[in-house]
Amino acid sequence: MTDVRKKIGSIGEQMASEHLERQDYLILERNYRCRYGEIDIIACNKEYLVFCEVKTRSEQHKLHPSLSVTQSKVKRIRELAGMYLMKNENEKRQPRFDVISIVLNEKQEGLIEHLENAF
Repeated sequence: MTDVRKKIGSIGEQMASEHLERQDYLILERNYRCRYGEIDIIACNKEYLVFCEVKTRSEQHKLHPSLSVTQSKVKRIRELAGMYLMKNENEKRQPRFDVISIVLNEKQEGLIEHLENAF
């Protein structure tokens, strides 16, 4: 991954975290990693434990960010969520899988689209 892509991804994850916090979610993990991969954000509210995939693109990119969430990525996130739940067996909230898409303009301002229960 190039430095520019890493920077855009990092900006997007920060914006997504701030968006979730404004919606009264508590951020439990950012960049949760295990040997099988990574979940961008794990957050919760009173009802749900939310596993978020964050996709960020510049406005010059023709493909909408959410379209880059492939079936193999969905499968991997579900597997990682299962591992997280096994390690946190006292977690009683209902799991949910969201996609947060962010399109950045030249000023690094983002248009955020939060798709709850995306898969």
